[in-house]
Amino acid sequence: MRGVDLKTLFVYCSDDDAVNVLCNESALKNRDTCAFELACRKGKNAFSRYLGANKNRSCVYSDAYAVDVAEYDKLIFACGEFMGEIPAELISFISKCDLRYKDIDCIVFGDGRNARRATDAVKVCVSLSGGTVRNAVNISVRELKRESEDVLFSVRHRLAV
Repeated sequence: MRGVDLKTLFVYCSDDDAVNVLCNESALKNRDTCAFELACRKGKNAFSRYLGANKNRSCVYSDAYAVDVAEYDKLIFACGEFMGEIPAELISFISKCDLRYKDIDCIVFGDGRNARRATDAVKVCVSLSGGTVRNAVNISVRELKRESEDVLFSVRHRLAV
């Protein structure tokens, strides 16, 4: 008897186009995974994007990004980090979603102390939206690019899920 296939939503946001391509290819390899890329605000420097004067760092959020997360059994959020901060696009997306009773996996592209701070920031955003972060992992961007790794496979391998 075959187990029930779980539908997964993989939401990712990174300034690095190569990382975005790797995330998209990874989602395409998994039949039950839907990929959703949050467009980064190009043309702004990293300091104004992540550490702007507006403390809540709200960004323009289009209804085109409206996704019904209730349709999915599993959610995975992935993002890049800058000096321990996560992109405003992901913060805005998470704040617009009703994540009650959802278990979420988080991926932060980076390593070191700043990546751990960014992971904590994602956990806080998710918990404020009613969700629970089940697993969180940091992946080095350099390692991903060098190995051209399958992002989701790499995360499952690291978490031994």
